[in-house]
Amino acid sequence: MISVILPTYNEARNIKRIIPAITELFREKAIDGEIIVVDDDSPDGTASIASSLAGSYPVKVRVRKSARGLSRAVIEGFGLAKGEICVVMDADLSHPVEKIPDMIRPILEGKCDATVGSRYVVGGGAQNWPLFRKIVSKGAGLLARGVTSLSDPTSGFMAVRKSILEGAKLDPLGWKIVLEVVVKTKSRVTEIPIVFADRQEGKSKLGFKAQVDYLRHLVRLYAHRYPLSREFFRFCVVGLTGLVVDTAVLVSLVALVGLDPRFAAVFAFGAAVSWNYVFNRAWTFQRGRATPVSRSYLFFVSVCLGGLGVRIGVMHLLIEYAGMGAKPWYIPASFIGIAAATVFNFVGSRYVAFASRN
Repeated sequence: MISVILPTYNEARNIKRIIPAITELFREKAIDGEIIVVDDDSPDGTASIASSLAGSYPVKVRVRKSARGLSRAVIEGFGLAKGEICVVMDADLSHPVEKIPDMIRPILEGKCDATVGSRYVVGGGAQNWPLFRKIVSKGAGLLARGVTSLSDPTSGFMAVRKSILEGAKLDPLGWKIVLEVVVKTKSRVTEIPIVFADRQEGKSKLGFKAQVDYLRHLVRLYAHRYPLSREFFRFCVVGLTGLVVDTAVLVSLVALVGLDPRFAAVFAFGAAVSWNYVFNRAWTFQRGRATPVSRSYLFFVSVCLGGLGVRIGVMHLLIEYAGMGAKPWYIPASFIGIAAATVFNFVGSRYVAFASRN
């Protein structure tokens, strides 16, 4: 059985056209299928029109009044679907209904777990798209190259074997459920050429907020795909706050007490390391909270001492051989030393001080 999921919001004029079109395709191709309309409580009566068609067409309607949004509507549709393959498509007739058999065939034949309708493979395209729309689409695709090899990652037309969704922690933001599914399930994907048509009825939902949500969604997916990058980013943020503490102590001891910058850096280190430990344990390396504080703090200090050695070594070279000992050049010398020690500290913190232990 095939389940076609249509997420809708204010698609009253289109829903009465697409449901009969899909049903006619089911009949012509002898497909055992159902249509699931998941509506976000459209004020134009989309859900009522869809419900009125249920007597003549294989339609189920779900109206959502909270936690609305296209991607979450699709996830709810997955839960309602009885088919072994779920097809997701827009309800505005921009995705060609006649391509549904091509979308499900490779999955039925066991060649892949999911298919995505693409405008950018041979045979695909878009009708009457302005240059700006093409640039936005291509640019969005380039931004996603780090998490997927899809030629058209912003496509909203996909078919997926329902079984691969089991256990996947789908948490989409905005509209791009296809990208979410492909990245989170690591499924075998085949791209099917489609010709995208702009809607003829109703208003497009592609606004500024949708584009911002896409960027935020990409950040989440990059963090999911590359968990180290998220931890490293947080580690650097904590390090920057620690840098303020470190620099304040360093400057105070040099300017007010007259200590040698290399000696003052030792005391600056002591103040900053405790600051960084607290915030790295609470925020950056949360998986390491099971390690007793006394133990992880000892390891963290030991790692940072190694980083301190790197920092002092770099500062020494810059002060002795690059003439950066005079005021105020010792400050950038300290910054360079800290940058050189950052990677060392991150690796040691993640795999020693805050390593998850039973």
